[in-house]
Amino acid sequence: MAPPLRSPWVWLPPAVALALLALVLATGANRAAFLALNHAGHPLGPLFWLHLTMLGDGAVALALVLPSIRRVPHCFWAALAAAVFAGLWTQVTKQLMDVPRPLAVLGPDQFYQAGPAYRRVSFPSGHAAAAFATAGIWCMGVAGSRLLRALLLLLATLVSLSRIMVGVHWPVDLLWGMVGGWLGAWLGLAMHGRWGWRTSGVGGFLAGLLLAGVAAALLVSSHIGIPAVLPAQRAIGCVCLVWGIWEMAHMLPRLRWRQQIKGKTDG
Repeated sequence: MAPPLRSPWVWLPPAVALALLALVLATGANRAAFLALNHAGHPLGPLFWLHLTMLGDGAVALALVLPSIRRVPHCFWAALAAAVFAGLWTQVTKQLMDVPRPLAVLGPDQFYQAGPAYRRVSFPSGHAAAAFATAGIWCMGVAGSRLLRALLLLLATLVSLSRIMVGVHWPVDLLWGMVGGWLGAWLGLAMHGRWGWRTSGVGGFLAGLLLAGVAAALLVSSHIGIPAVLPAQRAIGCVCLVWGIWEMAHMLPRLRWRQQIKGKTDG
């Protein structure tokens, strides 16, 4: 079953993002908003924002999905579907609109920049899409308190804002990415509600192995390009890998049982 559209937890986050996007475009405040936010976040220091921006990396977001494989399989499958949709949302738009990044438009003395010095394909933000896809899965797919949902939304917003704070994205990039991520989360949950995929079968186990490979890659990869966050990246990869393998190991008896039943039926 798709998350009910009448719930404000479903429609309000993307509606707010679209309203802000329309406001920024109508007023031409994209550059001014970027500079104001970039300078306002500077007192917290680059390490704070660099670690938050790491959480929006696609590989990190996928690794964080792995521990849910056994206990909340609908979120596991919905997250994989959302990752595909959010990836297409961002990459197709980037190919159609090669918007220059702040470093290609503004002088380096005008704002604070940390991490890789990107200059092209700014619109939209893949980190914002990943953060809001992940938050959307849990806000819409798992019953929880309003406080927990609000905290998840706050974290996703901070991860998105970190892209402005490290100087690599404009506000409109974040807002369009947020919409795509949230829409991907809703579609992923709707698809699972329609087809009811299980993780206890061979397909679910293979998907788990794929994400285990992603988590393992975080232990050695430096693809994010930010040396300061490598310890945290590797810690996340290690925790997700061990936890995910533990959950998958508990799935094996059910998997064997299902295969035995199928073998007797076929015989």
